[in-house]
Amino acid sequence: MKNLKYGFSLGEMCITVGIVAFLAMILLPALKNIFPNQEMLMFKKAYYITERVVSELVNDEDLYPDSNDLTHEPYLGNTESVTYKGEVYQGSTKFCELFASKINRASAIDCSEHNFTDGDKPSDYTFITADGVVWILPITEFPSDTDAYEIYMDVNGDKKPNCVYDNESCKKPDRFTVQVYQDGRISVDGIMEKEYLYRSNITKEAKNETEEAKNEEE
Repeated sequence: MKNLKYGFSLGEMCITVGIVAFLAMILLPALKNIFPNQEMLMFKKAYYITERVVSELVNDEDLYPDSNDLTHEPYLGNTESVTYKGEVYQGSTKFCELFASKINRASAIDCSEHNFTDGDKPSDYTFITADGVVWILPITEFPSDTDAYEIYMDVNGDKKPNCVYDNESCKKPDRFTVQVYQDGRISVDGIMEKEYLYRSNITKEAKNETEEAKNEEE
């Protein structure tokens, strides 16, 4: 009776490994699109929340009434005292405190100067939202219609890497910046912020996820 031999020859193993490597090279880029990274989704959600809240503020005549004289800047630059839900808002913390009042927060509000320290947990911040995003808002009176003031966000809280994008040391950041202008315009100028917001190869599934994030606060 003829003995049966089991196993693969060296040549067959090499062919198998080559096929697997080839398939991985083809499929991995597609899988990255199907399963977009969590930092991207959370940043887009935070961006859309910022866009919505700033628009609500700048278009609310009760909070930011038109200035009738030349002593106050228009739009977000109007730092005159207003009362909203029983609280008084004015001066250089008016924007920060009003913005925070319209957010689903999981912390108290501290509208003073703050900064993230690269690599460290964000222990210094304006507030934390219920989804775990840590925010730092600008303390400003918006005195100019050409200068932008920056909102900073760490989209995964205490989790690493706690850094902004850098091609060498931080290729997958969790900290991002959004610029706000006096008239309510918002923009981004960071490389990764633009990539995450405007990338054209995002799949339909990923679009649906970010659309749900966008509508969550509406």
